[in-house]
Amino acid sequence: MSIWSEIRPPRRDAAESRVSGLRAMWSLRRAIAFAPLGLAMIAALMGLAAIAHQQSQANQPLIVESVDLPTGSEPSLIDLNTATVAELATLPGIGETRAKAIVVSREQSRFTSLADVVDRGILRPTQLAAIAEQAAVYVTLD
Repeated sequence: MSIWSEIRPPRRDAAESRVSGLRAMWSLRRAIAFAPLGLAMIAALMGLAAIAHQQSQANQPLIVESVDLPTGSEPSLIDLNTATVAELATLPGIGETRAKAIVVSREQSRFTSLADVVDRGILRPTQLAAIAEQAAVYVTLD
């Protein structure tokens, strides 16, 4: 017996060779079949990471600086927390009765946003949309 016959692995017959080739082909097909699932999972995780980043940025407190407040040279918005009944009555769709209701409600507790007026039942959402460009709620940090 020669050295080469001892070092070389034994030869496979044709049937074994075909079976191992089929196994390799099926493994490759399985890997290809699950590739879209893997890509979809990666995309979903990236989307969740982006949403988490936006949420972390949104949780920072909003600080309004004095330069952001309206000045005399700009057309000023009517502040629902400080306006008189006459000023509120000039807003579209707001008559004297609703203006008085706004004043009475803010005396109990100040408004925190424009949507707060709807939440308290003073205005309907359509009325709020009509005054949104002319009215504001300025909140002070006390």
